[in-house]
Amino acid sequence: MNKHNPKRVAAAALLAGLVLAGVVINQRADVGGGEASVLAEIPSSLETSPSESEVLRSYSVSGMCCASCTRKLHGEILGVEGVVECAVDLPTERVLLIAEKGVAPELILSTLNFDKYTAVELPSGT
Repeated sequence: MNKHNPKRVAAAALLAGLVLAGVVINQRADVGGGEASVLAEIPSSLETSPSESEVLRSYSVSGMCCASCTRKLHGEILGVEGVVECAVDLPTERVLLIAEKGVAPELILSTLNFDKYTAVELPSGT
């Protein structure tokens, strides 16, 4: 008859649990680190000023709540032809962009108003 040593079984179970816990911790670190790095990739302020052929526009966008919203809005705006640079500030719910002067404000507003997002263009200087 082959008997199991209770101490060996307990040690193996403990080791398996530690290994499993390590995998879960690493996966959570990857997820959390990934979201932080995504936010780092999406600027919250503009790096440059508009040239003479460009205009600076500012929008208040309600409905933003997380990094996914920031990423989604940033991608949509950069997809508009003529938009040169874009910044999305999650805490203030603002989108700043530099676009060529020929880009219609209505086009940008229609791009920002989708799903749960509602955008309003802010006056210059705000």
